[in-house]
Amino acid sequence: MSFKIDYERELNERQLEVVKSLNGPYLVIAGAGSGKTRIIAYRVARMIEEGIKPRNILLITFTKKAAREMRERIDGSLAALARQDPR
Repeated sequence: MSFKIDYERELNERQLEVVKSLNGPYLVIAGAGSGKTRIIAYRVARMIEEGIKPRNILLITFTKKAAREMRERIDGSLAALARQDPR
């Protein structure tokens, strides 16, 4: 399958491991500024590229601020995918 986002170029090795692993849930624990929200957004984009319906994806966060940030990042990733879609 050809992916629209070049994950290898966008992410480091550890981040790429999380994004590529789509089997089951994944717990991401890392320090501030390490790219957690970014890899979550890319993982969701990859799941959608793989045909997983958004209604079947569950993200959990501890604060409304974090939830807004994740949603904004995911919306941005999905918008980028939509711009690249030749349909």
